[in-house]
Amino acid sequence: MKRQNDIILFVTLLFLFACTEEVKTPRIDFPIDGINNLFVDIDEQRMPGCALGIIHNGEYVFKNGYGLANLEHSIPIDSSSMFRTGSLSKQFTAMAIAILSERGKLDLDADVHEYLPELIDYGYKVTVRQMIHHLAGMGDYDPDLFFITDGKPFDFGNKNFWTIQEFFDAVSQVALRMPPETKWQYSNLAYFLLAHVVERVSGMTLREFSDQEIFTPLGMSKTFFNDNVNTPVENRVDGYKKINENSYEIYMTNLNFIGDGGVYTNIDDFIKWDRNFYDNQLDSASDNLISVTTTPFDFEARENKLFGESQYAFGHFVGSSHGQKVIGHTGGWVGFNTVYLRYPDLSLSIVNFCNSTDVSAANLGNEAAKISINWLTKK
Repeated sequence: MKRQNDIILFVTLLFLFACTEEVKTPRIDFPIDGINNLFVDIDEQRMPGCALGIIHNGEYVFKNGYGLANLEHSIPIDSSSMFRTGSLSKQFTAMAIAILSERGKLDLDADVHEYLPELIDYGYKVTVRQMIHHLAGMGDYDPDLFFITDGKPFDFGNKNFWTIQEFFDAVSQVALRMPPETKWQYSNLAYFLLAHVVERVSGMTLREFSDQEIFTPLGMSKTFFNDNVNTPVENRVDGYKKINENSYEIYMTNLNFIGDGGVYTNIDDFIKWDRNFYDNQLDSASDNLISVTTTPFDFEARENKLFGESQYAFGHFVGSSHGQKVIGHTGGWVGFNTVYLRYPDLSLSIVNFCNSTDVSAANLGNEAAKISINWLTKK
């Protein structure tokens, strides 16, 4: 289940916070063997795997693919392989909201009903800003809420199907779990609804708006929100679930929901997103945009000790790892799991996309970060 995947990945990442295309910009002293050894258990000829990129000063000092993008045709993973990124997508949804806010088209502190009047009366004012920071009191993808078909839990893979409109109709009638700003509560539902806020305010779908205002300006020509899973995607990676020691089954989805997830991208494109945090090219190069999207909500309640001292900004956890400030997020959706870790004081970032449920992008990404930080700080 999507919520379970997300939470498991987030918990892993936050506790960890205390094909052969290699180096684009070679660094003789970079510990290549140490990074490759992290992936030694991936059988290149018969297993799904990962695409890893390590960025320093805006360039890849290391990138490599491990394992297969497609088991049926033995297609290896490389830096052009297109992965579904799960909840890494939230930072793009949040950026769309931030751009509209910077332009005065959207009020972050307005009641969301101003943009989505169909939503149930929550009994409280629920703002766009609260939804961005997971402080709106909204629930998540819980079977006991509404995902029941013929007496069985709704399947987020390829067994059941709802259109985006059918899903919106259901989500719009889901009550809050708690009053807003009671405590931090991760909510995929909130980000799904934020996609509709973008659409109502801009007159474009989130896919169209992000193409025009984010991906095209940054030159991310392969990246997009996939709101139609029947769209052919060049170099698409398949997601897998391990069945036993020697076999896998395909674990994909036929659902088109975006906002909380849905972005397809690759290692070659993602570096352009990373660069933008250091030299913003969006929204007429607004000086305020990056500050807004990387600043956590001023919320001091710490009831949920699970997340320690990390805080949440616009689709980013902000905390510390290996003695360094880190801004990052994970994603988990059907057979995919992903992680993006940015250490701004070192101009270092780790990007790891994996296509099987039995491989942890977060664990491997954290280990790659540890090796890379040691390399940088001991030079």
